[in-house]
Amino acid sequence: MKRRSKIYFFVYFFIVCCITGKAQSIQVNARLDTTVILIGDQITLHVEVEKENDVRVAFPRWGTTLSPHIEVLAISQVDSVFVSKEIARFSQDLLVTSFDSGRHELPSLSLPYSINGRIDTIRTMPLYLDVQVMPTDTLKNIADIKPIYRLPIGWKDIYPWLLLVGMILVGLALVGFAVYVIVRKRRHQPVFGLSSAPAEQPHVIALRELDKLRNEKLWQRNQTKEYYTRLTDIVRTYIDGRFGVNAMEMTSEEILEGMEKNNFEDNNLMNRLKKLLSLSDLVKFAKIIPLPDENETSILDGYLFVNNTKVETIEASEQPGGQAETDIDGSGFKHKGKSINTSNV
Repeated sequence: MKRRSKIYFFVYFFIVCCITGKAQSIQVNARLDTTVILIGDQITLHVEVEKENDVRVAFPRWGTTLSPHIEVLAISQVDSVFVSKEIARFSQDLLVTSFDSGRHELPSLSLPYSINGRIDTIRTMPLYLDVQVMPTDTLKNIADIKPIYRLPIGWKDIYPWLLLVGMILVGLALVGFAVYVIVRKRRHQPVFGLSSAPAEQPHVIALRELDKLRNEKLWQRNQTKEYYTRLTDIVRTYIDGRFGVNAMEMTSEEILEGMEKNNFEDNNLMNRLKKLLSLSDLVKFAKIIPLPDENETSILDGYLFVNNTKVETIEASEQPGGQAETDIDGSGFKHKGKSINTSNV
């Protein structure tokens, strides 16, 4: 009987040693940074596996939750380190949180492993997490909701509006300057201040341009349209500078009406001007080809109109006594009560 008991003892001892040896070949541990948190706080769950080299272990694919009350926010990569030549340690961290107050159980974690071709599972011990809420002081009186706090106005708040206003003012200044330049040029006046030399009078410019046009002999080279376009532009520019009628922007009829409003009463010159403008319109728009005599007569009418309506201003320094004097050459054009008749032209 004693001999049989000894045999049982040795068999039991052998089984225990085998089991102990297998348990020592792999160990797993799970721990939390802390077991008490406030609701919504985040803590780290550390999972560590220590095993021998002949043991193969696989970390599970974690989901978004570990229990109905504990959520997984982030998962780190598996890290490894060799404790000795035969033992290695693997670790992985899980960032977890809970939005439910109370005491929650984090169940044991299962990690499958294999040793010598035999597959088994090792589990961690369950953990417990206490989730607390912020304590509320019920003794204090309930306070009203605080009003909205208005921050003081700083440079960053004003800067965009100042930039916008500045851009608008610069744009208006540029538009005003452009209008000023256009008006000065139409009046044949210098753009910036007074010029050192006196501005040429309208009739001087017109007569010079008529001479230039006549010398170019455009209609003799079958450039009739260009000839009449240049001729009417010269006359229109003269009318604008001499009478203040914006002839460059008017039709022929509007020019004649503008002359009448300026009390131009020389019927002979008015008829010649009307004939010149009408023939020019026919050439430019109806493609009429005038006779050579008509072409020559047109430019002569231009000369006649300018010479008989020009106003020559003599500077004060050239007159005795320093008084400015204005001489008028015209045919039937009334100016300051004077009228010169050129019916013989």
